[in-house]
Amino acid sequence: MTVRVIFDVLIVRGKQRPEAPPSGGSCNLGLASYRRSVSETKRAAILKAARENFLKGGYSRAAMAEIARDADVSTATLYKHFSSKDALFTAIVQDAYTGTEGSLYTDITGLSARDVLRNIGRTYMRQQFDGQMNALLRIVIAEVPSAPQLARDAYQNGVLARYDQIRQVIEELVARGDLKPHNLHDGARHLGGMVKEFVVWPALFTPDFQKPDDIDAKIDACIDAYLKIYGAESAVARPREKEIGT
Repeated sequence: MTVRVIFDVLIVRGKQRPEAPPSGGSCNLGLASYRRSVSETKRAAILKAARENFLKGGYSRAAMAEIARDADVSTATLYKHFSSKDALFTAIVQDAYTGTEGSLYTDITGLSARDVLRNIGRTYMRQQFDGQMNALLRIVIAEVPSAPQLARDAYQNGVLARYDQIRQVIEELVARGDLKPHNLHDGARHLGGMVKEFVVWPALFTPDFQKPDDIDAKIDACIDAYLKIYGAESAVARPREKEIGT
């Protein structure tokens, strides 16, 4: 059967798949690209369905068969992407912490140290509230006694990965002369720890906890404290109110 015929008969729930790649010398390359695109689309659908299932009923109640159904893939396809429920949940946590929308790493070009750190703090806030990271963390904590490896993986691929993103930014600010040389490992935790006091700990113990109206001011206060400890003289002076903007 030719490649053209293969693409002509590929159907997904009554809808024809995207047009086949061009024939000729680029056919194999086009077919590989097509398959990769389909695989990535299915993986994204699985992660979305799994996230919704875990958040709805918790880790223990989530079923792989139900996740596959909600993702509109076969159970075999689900296991092809993720070998176990543990691996699937770990991928969800990792994606939430380090994915395109979740990364705390930021380009410092043209930004003051204060603005760079403010971006980190506000992205952190969005992850925890809008990205439902607080809800995911509650699931992880609930599973520590019965699935300690799951919790360790979530900590390694989530919490520690996020601290590493902060460390990378701090390292660039030190190299640029905006921050004093210091222990970057500890510095990242000092910054993240202050922000956590307002966006993580209260929410973990109060499921209906709402983002405070003055959260931006609280984050700015954390940044002020951090810059007083680690900031170079040029980065410590607080800008005039009209320059702060949002």
